[in-house]
Amino acid sequence: MRNLWSSVLVVVGITVAIGLLTAVGWPGYVMGAGFGLSLWGMLWFGSFASVQRGTVPARTYATAAAVAVPLGYVFYRLGAQNGAWWAPAFILAGAVLPAASSEQAAPGQERRRLR
Repeated sequence: MRNLWSSVLVVVGITVAIGLLTAVGWPGYVMGAGFGLSLWGMLWFGSFASVQRGTVPARTYATAAAVAVPLGYVFYRLGAQNGAWWAPAFILAGAVLPAASSEQAAPGQERRRLR
């Protein structure tokens, strides 16, 4: 349950950050919520390559958000303030962090399911 509330706090933080950084009103908050949930989804699907399958550690989610939001803001500003430029940053964070996670099993090592 603790992981759930940590994840909710992270998605709320992403929503508020993108909403305030874009300064376009309610569409910015909707984009933030969408990107926050999609980042969680990418990390969840990426977790199936780790030792503990089907979980998104709150620390990994917060780290991915801490990478994606500043990088997305840079893309957003360089892309003539087009909201679509937030997506590449979230895709990068969602694709790279599961692969770079310290919870990865070594190649050739049998992955077991923790119960």
